[in-house]
Amino acid sequence: MADDVDLANAVADRALSRLIAAARQPVAKGVAGECRECGWASPRLIGGRCAPCRDRR
Repeated sequence: MADDVDLANAVADRALSRLIAAARQPVAKGVAGECRECGWASPRLIGGRCAPCRDRR
């Protein structure tokens, strides 16, 4: 029978596996242009938005 430490380790292992899988997702390729939200020119827009505008929301 598993004790509390074994159960906690199992939960932590599952969470770590999910985080690693999420980190391995490909990074979206951006395009250069003008941000549709702030209007500044950026070398890498994703979904028409620059990094600061994406991070704020």
